[in-house]
Formats: sequence, structure tokens, C-alpha cells
Amino acid sequence: MDIKKAAILGLGAAATAIPVMGYALSLPFRIRSEHVSFKHLPSHLRGLKILHIADFHGRSPHKKHVNIWPYLKGLDFDMAVFTGDIVLDSPSQLYPHLEDLQALAKKVPTFYVDGNHERKCYNQVAQLLESIGVIVLFNRCGNFAVGGQSLSPVVSVAGFRQLEYLHKRKFRDVDPLLDKMTRDNFHIILCHQPQIFDLIDNRVKSALVLAGHTHGGQLRLPFMPTLYAPGQGIFPKYGDGWY
Repeated sequence: MDIKKAAILGLGAAATAIPVMGYALSLPFRIRSEHVSFKHLPSHLRGLKILHIADFHGRSPHKKHVNIWPYLKGLDFDMAVFTGDIVLDSPSQLYPHLEDLQALAKKVPTFYVDGNHERKCYNQVAQLLESIGVIVLFNRCGNFAVGGQSLSPVVSVAGFRQLEYLHKRKFRDVDPLLDKMTRDNFHIILCHQPQIFDLIDNRVKSALVLAGHTHGGQLRLPFMPTLYAPGQGIFPKYGDGWY
């Protein structure tokens, strides 16, 4: 069987190999292009391009703490996803970015799942994003046309709530969602924490799982694996890269 390819454009903090959080968070953003292969990718999704933005951490209701939007203007992509921590602790921290977010949602289907930083304001953040056209996926799955063409491919996109929320509900929302995701289809799955992979492994036949939270290896030294990640502890199973 021919291996089909899907391209992903990853946008995240360029955290260097230094275990100093304040320094890492002060670094500029960068764009990284990844090419991912799947044995079971439907032919109509071949070449699908995804813009993935994680851990944006909007900080101010009055100004853009980091202006990522000029970075995106020259990029070609078919859909965009935000995998949580879009703000620090208030929906007002999105205000300086609403015009750009709305323009992005008009350009391509744009999806959002919450992170741990939204745990006190996730409903308000969700309502704000939905009001400008962003598709909020809180423990739900849907088939969406992406690509902007008359015969645009339809892809299944599922979004899980962040793990702290799922733990509190003892994962009651997970099984119904997984039951809807047939074993024969290809899915794009979004969640803030990468540990979601352990919950869906062996239950979904073929999927691309996109997550954030670890900031590409939050605490690390040069040429070494991630030393620590929130929620996983020392030498985490999921630090950065592909699994």
C-alpha cells in the first residue's frame, strides 16, 4: 500500500534547551514544518496541511504580548487548530487578537480545545471564540470540509477536554465520543495534554493526535530528553516530537 502524506505546520514557542521557564517564555515564536505519513490515510486527504498552534498564553487584555499573525500570512494551510492554553486565566486576554482570530476562522476551518489555563473560564473562552467563527470541540467529533475548494475533502475532527477536567468526571465523557469514532475511519484528534494518546490507543484504528502542554520539552538540557513536564513528572513519557 502506498503511504499517503499529510503536512503539518507547527507553530510554538522556540524553547531552547535551557531549564529556565522565564527565559524560554521570552523567546520569539517560530514556524516548523512537519511531514507525517499514514498507511491508512484516505486518498482524498493526501497533502492536507494543518496549522497547529499550542500554548499561545494570551496575557494582556490591552495589547498583543507576542504578535504571531504576521508569521502566518505567507503560509498555505487547509485548516487550523488550537490545542489549549490560549489564555493564561481570563477570556479578556484574547481581546487584542480577536480580529486576527476572526480573519483566520474566515480563511480556513479553525478548531479549538481547552487547556489547563482555561479551567476557570473555559465557557467564556468558548463562547467568545464561537462568536467569531472558531469551532469549539469539547468532547465531540464532527465531519468538516476543509481546503476551501468546491470539492473539498471531508475530515473527521475530534476534540477532547483537557485531562484535569476528564479526571474529575472520571472519563465519563470519553467512551461515548470514542464509540462514535468508528475503527474504520481516519480521524484528527485534538487534546491539550499528550497523555490522551494512552486513552485512545487500540481504540481508534487510524488517527493523527495533536497536543501541546509540554512546550516542546518544558525543562531540558542540550542533547537530552525532556527532564520534566507538568502532569507527568520527571523524565515524562511524552516530552516533545512524535509518538
